[in-house]
Amino acid sequence: MNTLDAYLTTQRIGRDYRFLPSTSTTNREVDALGACGAHEGVVIAADVQTAGRGRMARSWFSPPGVNLCFSMLLRPEVDAACAVSLPLVVGLSVAEAVAECAPMLHPQIKWPNDILVNGKKLCGILCEMQADGGGIRYIVAGIGVNVNLTDDAMPAALRGFATSMRMETGRMFQRDAVLGALLNHFERDYDLWRSDGLNALLARIQRRDALDGQFIRMELAGTPIEGIASGIQADGALLLATSHGLIPVYSGEAHLLK
Repeated sequence: MNTLDAYLTTQRIGRDYRFLPSTSTTNREVDALGACGAHEGVVIAADVQTAGRGRMARSWFSPPGVNLCFSMLLRPEVDAACAVSLPLVVGLSVAEAVAECAPMLHPQIKWPNDILVNGKKLCGILCEMQADGGGIRYIVAGIGVNVNLTDDAMPAALRGFATSMRMETGRMFQRDAVLGALLNHFERDYDLWRSDGLNALLARIQRRDALDGQFIRMELAGTPIEGIASGIQADGALLLATSHGLIPVYSGEAHLLK
């Protein structure tokens, strides 16, 4: 994966690109750079992550040579409260880049940080923020996209729940081309988000909302709650229509119910 420059149209994001054959996690690598004052836009990708993880400390399965595992260093000059919506910005960029590379697919965004194709997980996003009393120091945005993963290489526990671009289309993709498309989309969307907030992207996000109109269960402060997913607010909250009224939800995992 050393031909990324051929696919980039960005000004900043990915112009400092580093590829590692193996690392524990790319988020950890980028976090170390952020703590040392590295500039925004650094991207580190790895062929193998020995301790790859997603939200809630879950492991991320990705055999060597087939998928995208990478992290970006971001230094947005926004209020820390705005950072809750950044995974949706990343998700939109992933979804539109995948659709650009594979026009036959219709990727959807599952709030707050997954990308689905035909109801199966294609991508996970993990954003980790370092902040102090003065606001955001930096954010590490980690992304894992199943590109050329095959069904027979997947653990039995993931079959039926996860998918890849190759599994959905029957053909292989060049990982650098997919990464370049993703970074190109992200820089444009990220700059819009920084200047105008999530509202500037909300209509596009809502067109790809996998949960809209679905009956779901979540936990709020340890208490299960059920309702109909009813869109996403401009601050990134999921709106849940319950028997007690419309409730904004800012974190958690949505479980689809029959």
